Amino acid sequence: MDKITDAKTEFRLKQWTKIIQACQSSGMTVVSWCSQNNVKIKSYYYWLRKVRTLACEAGSLASQKTEQKIVPVPFHQTKVYAAITIHISSFCVDICDGTSRETIEAVLSALKNIC
Repeated sequence: MDKITDAKTEFRLKQWTKIIQACQSSGMTVVSWCSQNNVKIKSYYYWLRKVRTLACEAGSLASQKTEQKIVPVPFHQTKVYAAITIHISSFCVDICDGTSRETIEAVLSALKNIC
């Protein structure tokens, strides 16, 4: 791409990042927020995917440059064998039998925000 196209894409990305953040912090559903703010739902989800993809790519580049960080998750279970192991880029999450639904939802939500 040429410099103008790159600058145009970067501008749109920043603009849509602000739109997505405004929608997500509004407390409204995406459909309601988009309707109220004259934003096409297809455009919203297209740019949401683009923003997340670029964030994941930037995260994987950053993790290659910096050392890995371990995030402790509160866990009150005595069993040490994982029933489920999730691998996403540089992350590995082990979920044991008996883990509460709330803990699993919190971990998946955190992963969703990262990627």
